[in-house]
Amino acid sequence: MINTTELNTHDNHTHDNIVKTIDLREDTTNTLELLAERPQVQIERFIKDNIKLSKKIITQTVNVPVTLNQEVLVIEHVFAQPNASHDNLVSVVTNNVNVPQLMVNGQAITLGDTPIEIPLLQQTAKVNIETIVAEKVQLMTQNVSHETQIPVTLRHEELVTEKVEYDEPTVLATTHISPEEVNLVSK
Repeated sequence: MINTTELNTHDNHTHDNIVKTIDLREDTTNTLELLAERPQVQIERFIKDNIKLSKKIITQTVNVPVTLNQEVLVIEHVFAQPNASHDNLVSVVTNNVNVPQLMVNGQAITLGDTPIEIPLLQQTAKVNIETIVAEKVQLMTQNVSHETQIPVTLRHEELVTEKVEYDEPTVLATTHISPEEVNLVSK
């Protein structure tokens, strides 16, 4: 007699052995199948996280350096000095000097020792804002593979033979022999 263990192939838990005894005298194929488990990997794909991308506008004030020019009319009055003697013995002092005046835009301007500046042309700055591409952000997904080890407990059957002794021998077959078939040899 031969013992075998049948495996539950859909269960990952360890169970006690289920023993099935087969009598080879009744088995017409003389074949015993030993079963084993093998892992079957099923990979599932699921959404882990969602990512929301958006743009926001940041406002900041910056100072733009600009050089501006202007054109001015400079009026400088030079008083004529009376001829002085070379010996510096005589000098003429007069307090009644006619000081000239100018009329600019209806205003009287007195000419003195400091020059007068009248703006003729002046530059002003006007800032226009232009939108340009400052950065490009490229969005893409990428498959990154890594290997992992998944522990799986597998079972298999092994052939176990054991000798079974009977208390009384079992007669399997009885053959009758007729007296004619028996050759008696005389002595």
